[in-house]
Amino acid sequence: MRYFLGCLFSLCAVNLLAQEKNNKTKYLQFESIYFAGVQFNAASNINRILKDQNAGKVPVFGWNAGAGLAYRIKQTLIGANFSLTTSSKSDNAMNTGDFTVYVATNVIRTGKLIFSPQLGIGTQSATFTVQKKDLGGTFESFLTTQSNETKIEYNAAIVDLSMTLKTVNSERNIFRPECRVGYKSSITKNEWKVVNATVANVPRDRLGSFYVQLAWGIGR
Repeated sequence: MRYFLGCLFSLCAVNLLAQEKNNKTKYLQFESIYFAGVQFNAASNINRILKDQNAGKVPVFGWNAGAGLAYRIKQTLIGANFSLTTSSKSDNAMNTGDFTVYVATNVIRTGKLIFSPQLGIGTQSATFTVQKKDLGGTFESFLTTQSNETKIEYNAAIVDLSMTLKTVNSERNIFRPECRVGYKSSITKNEWKVVNATVANVPRDRLGSFYVQLAWGIGR
């Protein structure tokens, strides 16, 4: 994924430099976006088990950041986004990484504002760490048989629906502020898996997240 994203951004940079050098058009064929914001998570099944075991819960609130790049065909955009999210409480922590490909449009306009709906599909990987408290034992036991935390993984295909509010930029060669709200969810209920262990009766969840982001974009 890292190399793919690197190629995309390199291609965008080459395109920008070529257009500036040749001065043949003021319109960019690419749109790029960088964003940061907050995310609210929902995972009902694993939270029910954590509550029964008095082991806290999946953190509801988290911070996210990422970037995207799209190729523009008139008012239609075809692109890719990646984002990282970190969420933590005093007892538990969760980190997620998403990669999606999407289709969007800039056709909905009113005055100098653009409402750009976006539909994406992709993958999500999450790592959830349950912290254990009030433990005792020897140092050696915590290297072998005991643990002070349990690490759980979750992987799923996701769908991502969002709306981005943009401002019209006739030159399309400077960054402008944007705002985006959206919701992403795993397509099916997937298992939470304990890392490096084979366990029975694992919970399944359709992990969902609502997010609000401030963004900076160029090329629209």
